[in-house]
Amino acid sequence: MLTLPQNIVCGYFDCSEFDGLTASPVRKITKYEIELYLSDGKTTIRDTTTREIKKNYIQISKPGQTGSSLLPFYTAYVKFDANGELADILSALPSYFPAKHTKAIRGIIDELILLNECSNRLSLYSRLLALLDVIIADANMPSKVSTKNYEIVSEVKQFIENNASKPIKLSDIAQSIHLSKIYLHNIFKESTGISPHDYLINCRIEMAKKLLWDTKIPIPLVAEQAGFGCQQYLNKVFKKETGMTPGEYRKIFQMNYMA
Repeated sequence: MLTLPQNIVCGYFDCSEFDGLTASPVRKITKYEIELYLSDGKTTIRDTTTREIKKNYIQISKPGQTGSSLLPFYTAYVKFDANGELADILSALPSYFPAKHTKAIRGIIDELILLNECSNRLSLYSRLLALLDVIIADANMPSKVSTKNYEIVSEVKQFIENNASKPIKLSDIAQSIHLSKIYLHNIFKESTGISPHDYLINCRIEMAKKLLWDTKIPIPLVAEQAGFGCQQYLNKVFKKETGMTPGEYRKIFQMNYMA
């Protein structure tokens, strides 16, 4: 049975603040810990395994392990208790791997921090499960991608990010790099774990979040400027992704952002 994670703690940790220290003390890990390294560093140790700290890599630490790291390093983190099926899933994941969706991961962690501060437990659980879904997908994704495909995928991502507010389709994306729609879809999904259309929707959702967070423009205009076209479509996609309507999201996050 899948049970919800409990006792959630999240934030950013910049160990460069600890002048004079060259290593963190060895500690016993009591929760599941997910860290996204935000800069290159020296090394991190879990039990007897030493790894180089690399930017945009995920480390998953499990209860019962011992851990320490050479300083400095900078990381975003989420810690929580888990039992049952969720614990089994997390324990089976690799302990260290490159994150493919760093922008989405950081965005969700920022949301978790605010939700934890305002004690919105239902939305907090929803976003944590969304984070775990992304991380599990990244952990199970093949680590080797050909140089040619990497360059194609990077170009596609850039095109989508630059044009997400416009009414573009897969055919427009494929035409921009002179590839067939089927070939583009296949190599993009193989490299990222999601389709170009899903990446486009994710970019539009992030645009909508920023507009809801940073502005007071009406939600129909948010839908238009974020590329969704109409509020009804925005509502449907946004609720599926975040568990909240755009209005609920604005109320929660703008309240905390402006505090």
